[in-house]
Amino acid sequence: MGQPTLEPGDKRTGVFIHAENKSSPCVVGALWIDPRLGVLAEIPYIESGTDQFTTPAQWFRHEQAPRNLLFRSEDLKISLFGCRITRIVQGSHLDIGRLRAQEAVFAERSGDIDDELRVTTLVSHIEGLAEWSGLSSVEWESERIASPGRRRDHRIRYTVQSNQGFDWPQGIARMKLRTLWRHESAALPGIHLTDDTVLESRFHEPRPVSDHLAEHRKFRDLISLITGTGARFLRHSVRDRRFGMRTLEGKIHGADYERLIAAQTVADHYRHASDTGASDWPMLTARNLSPESLTWWGREYEISRRFILPTTSTLQRSNTFAEDRVVNASMSIEALGTALGKIHGEEPTLNSKNRITTATYFYRIIETVGMDSSLIAGSSAELAKALANTYNTIKHASRGDFPDGLHTIYAGRPSLMLIRMAVVRRLPGAQPAVASYASSWPVRRIMEGMKDNGVTVQSGRFSTSP
Repeated sequence: MGQPTLEPGDKRTGVFIHAENKSSPCVVGALWIDPRLGVLAEIPYIESGTDQFTTPAQWFRHEQAPRNLLFRSEDLKISLFGCRITRIVQGSHLDIGRLRAQEAVFAERSGDIDDELRVTTLVSHIEGLAEWSGLSSVEWESERIASPGRRRDHRIRYTVQSNQGFDWPQGIARMKLRTLWRHESAALPGIHLTDDTVLESRFHEPRPVSDHLAEHRKFRDLISLITGTGARFLRHSVRDRRFGMRTLEGKIHGADYERLIAAQTVADHYRHASDTGASDWPMLTARNLSPESLTWWGREYEISRRFILPTTSTLQRSNTFAEDRVVNASMSIEALGTALGKIHGEEPTLNSKNRITTATYFYRIIETVGMDSSLIAGSSAELAKALANTYNTIKHASRGDFPDGLHTIYAGRPSLMLIRMAVVRRLPGAQPAVASYASSWPVRRIMEGMKDNGVTVQSGRFSTSP
């Protein structure tokens, strides 16, 4: 963990070791991190040059570069996996091929270079997780002590140890929420610690990183729904015996956590923090969740993607058009409204042939979560019709121009709030907390904001008064 690292803006030159040509196992090139694409490599070559360029010339001529490479510079070792060619530039005197790694681990792996990357453990640092969970590695106590001059002072004792939090089975993986601390050197006097809360997945047998990330996304998306903010992956690390700590004799003694950059999530690491920052009013706290409810969520996620993913994808993108928020939230509402089935009082939302309409799905969600809309609408059915009308007007070109911008903004806010509450309340034991949240300030703020801006519901449509 203490070895030199690489960040965007840095560019390292070194050698790339491969397993394709035993007589010429190295090529020279440069490595850097692109904040959007991940770890990139550029390898120069001359198409009809000397023997030293024969190997890379063949890679890029036939567009068949090695899948895995080991990069070594003066002070850095990085194992690259799933490499593919993304660019070839043919110059007058020098050609350059560019590779993009699907995964990069900042350590050298033992064994065959060509083996697929599989690890037993992956750790994710998730935005806002420490604040939401309340977990910490640090405990302290204070006591008053006598000091010279009859003054009273305080002695403070700190205890620092990893908090194991809680764990739960999720499919064939074992998930854990725990703290991870480390000492940071600093120029100023004192003790400086980094205290993080992390999500960890572990399989009995090594698995591809994509398998680990699929399990991590389930929890990350749940946190996004609970907090209403796009909880992004800040960074990852992996642990596996093939990235073990070796002695001079070549024996492996355990394994350390090694930094991982995956092309799937790298854009999360380097984008700006969510506009809204950490949520100050989550629907649930970590105390509301049990291992059993999280295991249930892992199963639910697999069968309920139609109403989970449209909403969580919107929450993950902080800069979205108001129309995007309406459409994605409404897609989720339609899917969940279908799954809920008929409920009492939905008749006013049916059409003239007594068939279900889009408004029916909105009504089912409004009534299920118990959101009070009396401040702006005469009934839940009227609000459901207004939300459905705005959604359908955005979606169908046959309806003419887009809705009034203010109406679109205020259709998106309650729609997102409604589907978040409706999904989260499905968690075992979560209904009381969500019922309380439905009458809390974050929900009232939406309704009061609409009224303050003159937006109300009239005859099943949004209307703006002067």
